[in-house]
Amino acid sequence: MKFGYFDDKNKEYVITRPDTPTPWFNYLGNGGLSAIISNNAGGLVFDGDPCKKRITRYKYNQLPADRQGHFLYLRDMETGAYWSPTWQPVLKDLDFYECRHGLGYTVIKSSYKGIEAEITYFIPSGKKYANWQGKITNKSGKPRKIKMFSYMEFSSPVAANDINAEWARYFMTCKCEDGVIIFDPSSQALARFDMFSVFGTNLEVDGYDCWRDAFIGPFRSESNPIAVERGYCGNNDINADHACATLSSTIELEGGACKDFVYAIGVVDNRADAKSFIKNATDSEQSKKALEEIKESWAKHLSYVHVETPDELINTFLNVWHQYQCAMTFNWSRFISYYERGVDRGWGFRDSMQDILGVVHALPEKVKDRIKTLLKIQQSNGNAKEVYYPGSGEAIGGGRSDDHIWSIFSTCTYVRETGDFAFLDELVPYVDGGEGTVREHLIKGLDFTRNNCGEHGIPLFLKNDWNDTLAPIARDGKAESAFVFFQAAHAVYELIELFKFVGDSESLAWAEEYYSWCRETYPKLWDGKWFIRAFTDKGEKFGTDEDEFNKIFLNPQSWAVLSRLPSQEQGNLAFDNVNKYLFCEFGCISHHPASSGFNRDEKSFCGIQTGIKENGGVFYHASTWAIIAQTLLGRNEDAFKLYRAALPIRRNDISDRTLIEPYCYASAMLGPAHERYGAGSNSWLTGTASWMFLAVTQHIFGFRPSYGGLTIDPCIPLAWNGFKMDRKYRGINCHLSAPKLPCENARAKALIVNGKKIDGNFIPYDLIANEKEVCIEVVF
Repeated sequence: MKFGYFDDKNKEYVITRPDTPTPWFNYLGNGGLSAIISNNAGGLVFDGDPCKKRITRYKYNQLPADRQGHFLYLRDMETGAYWSPTWQPVLKDLDFYECRHGLGYTVIKSSYKGIEAEITYFIPSGKKYANWQGKITNKSGKPRKIKMFSYMEFSSPVAANDINAEWARYFMTCKCEDGVIIFDPSSQALARFDMFSVFGTNLEVDGYDCWRDAFIGPFRSESNPIAVERGYCGNNDINADHACATLSSTIELEGGACKDFVYAIGVVDNRADAKSFIKNATDSEQSKKALEEIKESWAKHLSYVHVETPDELINTFLNVWHQYQCAMTFNWSRFISYYERGVDRGWGFRDSMQDILGVVHALPEKVKDRIKTLLKIQQSNGNAKEVYYPGSGEAIGGGRSDDHIWSIFSTCTYVRETGDFAFLDELVPYVDGGEGTVREHLIKGLDFTRNNCGEHGIPLFLKNDWNDTLAPIARDGKAESAFVFFQAAHAVYELIELFKFVGDSESLAWAEEYYSWCRETYPKLWDGKWFIRAFTDKGEKFGTDEDEFNKIFLNPQSWAVLSRLPSQEQGNLAFDNVNKYLFCEFGCISHHPASSGFNRDEKSFCGIQTGIKENGGVFYHASTWAIIAQTLLGRNEDAFKLYRAALPIRRNDISDRTLIEPYCYASAMLGPAHERYGAGSNSWLTGTASWMFLAVTQHIFGFRPSYGGLTIDPCIPLAWNGFKMDRKYRGINCHLSAPKLPCENARAKALIVNGKKIDGNFIPYDLIANEKEVCIEVVF
């Protein structure tokens, strides 16, 4: 069953029925004041940091689902009938419903008993407010009198405090002054927060409620507020209780007439500015202009990469939705979504360093700033803190074995893309004092890994490695991670290439010695058919064919190949078994066969149920590395098969089974070992987005920036009759085209660059540096 379709012309996903299997979300804003909004207008607003600067509430893991939100109620003042034009929260059947999730905006349109409503939700670029730009039209053929009520529920700025709602409300005051609602989360006397939340409209206001409980009424919910039912607000201000933003306006319409309106919610530093702020924020012409500017901004972002392939599903997804998701993960890491509460995740060091990979081509300056911000929470011993909160600058956690290594991939990718080699010498402080160059930060991270190895000479898990669910394997502090070993080997392989190019002989000697250690050590991890996952606290192999469960894991096979340590024969044998045991309809599962329950003596460490996420689930983040590995092995068909299996747009017609949005990647789906195989979770904010973007653009389409130019090495399937790709690189518009492969697994033998043939697959930057347009033809 499908619930919508892709509108390629308007770059929108159109949802045609409100009862999606789960709320299907979109993001508004671009890193500053922002919001999440579902197809039924559920969601919340926050000012750059949903943990420390939350503006409105949203209830997580509660029923009814997808509340609170950005809600409106319409009431027929003649009949007393009322409904929500967004379906939620009244849930009354509508005569027509449509939600269009666009890039940075959402439009919800509906009709009921001859009254048509359309609301466009967005956040003007650089502004401290969100707009609801709307229109109500009378198509009933007779005069109608409609009263419209708004509803949002204010939150304490500190989300964790608001969860303890009984305590947080004692500090709140909320009043309506001349039609503008002003919410003070802590009272002016305490002056604990430097923000006032404000809400208003350009409609004439005839009533208000700032007191949630008075608007809703006792033993009621958002579905049937007493104020809407009776047809008027109580004009209640509130002191020390739950606060809401409800304004009522009466709209009288002749048959065929319509009425435009604008609502705005935002924040001001000074209470005295509230009225002028709302007047400006609800200006109708300004609002329309702001929406067009958002569309233009996203068109520019998408212009950096565009493909034409024989597969229309790939064209639709990669040209629009994949790039959009990469931008959202860059903005919010794993911080705020339908699945993430915005309380305890922040910008994860490991997460955000990976999210950079999906936007560096379009947002290089922002990427540079983000890398430096994250390096500032690295410690002088090389290890990194886990999480950074942008609203407060606070950094917490630390002691994981993989965090610090991710900075090498983000830094190398940034330098390859931009040619900004001076970045390596910029000074960045350590979180515990002192400072070092970016280069020194990277080297210290890898030294930390090598200095913390176990009895087999493999890096210790420490607190845990990338797979957090495996943390119990290292309770005694002795378990060793094959993943981190190969991750470090791949990282130093990257640094060898960098140090060679910049002529840093001292750092190069260090890196080559480090890689020699890796080369001498890696055979300990080969199990005859594949690479093991770890050594346990007891020194036993984990991820071995000798055991009944947890025999083969995906990640060590992928990262071993990425490290370039194994032989071609070992790599191919490992991936023969990956495809035999781990590949399924939706991608690759984490490992096979997944164990059930938790029993350290039987090497069952995950704890989560079988078939869930990292315990035998389809884990998309890990699938990205497997795609890259198979391109390195020259397995074109297998790499593409896995890429296409994981493509979200493929799920559109079976959304009743897969549950989640078909326009973005998810973290995971339930695996074949689970009875609900195929059900998805944790959509939007996942490292899958950035790594999959890198995998498909740089390794399947083969457009790979290098320190000194471009490597063009497509790895496409035999069935394709070729492809075209437009890609901006260091200010140059590159136009890549490739013909049909002459045989399976063929790779580029030569390139024709602006009419000149070059043997091999590398284009020196000096050859194209002064060009504005470069045409590249692949010769297989």
